[in-house]
Amino acid sequence: MNEYNISYEIASAFFISISIAVLLWTHRKRTERFKRFLILEVAVLFGLIFDVLGAVSLDASVSGGKTLPLLFNSLYFMVAGYVGLAYMKYTLAFIGVKTRFHNVMKIFHVLFVIAYAALLAINTQTGWIFYIDDEMRYLAGPFHFIIYIPAAYFITGGFFFIIAHRKNLGIREMLSLSGFIFIILGTLIQALIIPNVLLTFFFGALAVTIILVFVEMPDYAYLQEALSELDSAKIEAEKAKHVKSEFLSFVSRELKTPMNTVLGMDEMILRESRDEYISGYARDIATAGNNLMETLNKILDYSDIETGKLEIVNAPYKVSTVVREVYKSVVFKSEEKGLKIGCDVGSLVPDILVGDCVRIRQIMINLMTNAIKYTNSGSVNLYVGSAEIDDKNIMMEIRVSDTGIGIREEDLDKIFGTFDRAGDTHSRSGEGVGLGLSIVARLTDMMNGEIKAESKLEKGSVFTVRIPQKIAEDSDLIDSNPDEAVKESTGTGPLFKAPNARILIVDDNDINRVLEAMLLKETEVQTAQVSGGEEMLAELTRTSYDVVLLDHIMPDMDGVEAMKRAKQIERVKNASTAFIAITANTLPGAKDEYLRQGFDDFVSKPVNGRRLEEAVMKQLNASLILEKKQ
Repeated sequence: MNEYNISYEIASAFFISISIAVLLWTHRKRTERFKRFLILEVAVLFGLIFDVLGAVSLDASVSGGKTLPLLFNSLYFMVAGYVGLAYMKYTLAFIGVKTRFHNVMKIFHVLFVIAYAALLAINTQTGWIFYIDDEMRYLAGPFHFIIYIPAAYFITGGFFFIIAHRKNLGIREMLSLSGFIFIILGTLIQALIIPNVLLTFFFGALAVTIILVFVEMPDYAYLQEALSELDSAKIEAEKAKHVKSEFLSFVSRELKTPMNTVLGMDEMILRESRDEYISGYARDIATAGNNLMETLNKILDYSDIETGKLEIVNAPYKVSTVVREVYKSVVFKSEEKGLKIGCDVGSLVPDILVGDCVRIRQIMINLMTNAIKYTNSGSVNLYVGSAEIDDKNIMMEIRVSDTGIGIREEDLDKIFGTFDRAGDTHSRSGEGVGLGLSIVARLTDMMNGEIKAESKLEKGSVFTVRIPQKIAEDSDLIDSNPDEAVKESTGTGPLFKAPNARILIVDDNDINRVLEAMLLKETEVQTAQVSGGEEMLAELTRTSYDVVLLDHIMPDMDGVEAMKRAKQIERVKNASTAFIAITANTLPGAKDEYLRQGFDDFVSKPVNGRRLEEAVMKQLNASLILEKKQ
């Protein structure tokens, strides 16, 4: 064997090695197609290596017997068959079509290759396919044709697959991919015309080079450009999403300010009107207004979740208290529709848990209001159970069941989507914007929980939420929190009367100041009003007050700063004046933050008359209260 006979293959091996290095260096996005082409190139490289080694090992000057020629030539034929398989897999990845038939054929191809490898192993002992004679010559056996079958089968299979999907390919791709048929041409030339020149894998190297130059490199450039455009589009989409959420948040907060006035004035009408018709109208306004506030709060929650502003704040809470608050929140709506409502806590649920009770309560309320909305008769039930995780943690189960209209099975996967109210429009009440269940799903996910929905059309639905919660330890102290729910009072009239108490109302909105004064009217306290922080400081310098109702957001001075500066005034120190923050900030942990800043209490907007009376009464000296409702 002279040097000329193997020079084509040696040159091809060198070139293929360089192309593999270039491919790895340039192609940073490792797609399935890229991996298949890389495997094809590596297989061709090994084919070249074993072809050369097989030829060299036959040279008597380097031969140490028949073992190496048999080994290298067997490996060469094995790799030749695998190159065909690698080509077929590459064409499948290139076109991207996968069917059940291809999955079945994948198993067949694996078995086919294993059988071929077994035949080559047997051949080393039998010489059926090829053998090495005593003069170290390569000779064909009676079944020599078998070595051509695997490569021919796989390569022609890949070629016909390209033809079958020619509509999905351009001329460039068709011609380039079809070029791999050259390896069959090289095999025929070597076998029939010039057997002493190794050409099979030279043509194989030529084929993969054509694919690399005319398909992979240009397509990769297109891919990089497309990915760059996709990244830019993703960034723009994220910006648009953020702007949308910020807009929703801004509009919702701006709408809450006038709604605070509407609901507050409506409460005054309900308090003072003796006309049943007018009271009826006022109650309708209150119902519609509260529904609108509920929608605004959901939009705010949604926008806060979208922008990452909503945080989970864990603290000790009483499960029974949360369930009772949920009941009070939804019982009026259920009674309006004539529904029976049930709330139950399992006997194994610990009384005090550590978690975000605000978001737990929100999940329960959203599920309950959703169930009530779509239940026209029967009942809605809330059950809270638990399963032990370990001695310090439980899995809380919140289950809400109803006898409502139900949900079609094909719609169950959609109901937790944003603005999705799965179901026919004729069966819906028209209330809400489809955010309630979406928020429940997002909050559940944020607390590492899971949610499941089961339903039968016209029979009812069951929503189950499971959230891990920590069992409170003895060191976890918990006090009753009047902010967690407004206490219900029997009858009418104010909670107290304190005609000698002096209250200063600070708010840049004229209507809000008047509203807060009117809500305290029946308590007979003396009220004064100022429109900003600077005016407040001047007024506190002149006059002593028992309580200051201080708005947080004001144009001239922030409420927190105004409070801190006021506490430096000597008259304020002597009078032990209490400061109550009045704010639209209802985020979890807001009250703790205000108390940390130095406020004595916190009342959220829209201001509820009873809650305002409670907050003021708590801060007044007992000697100022002449009458107190029991």
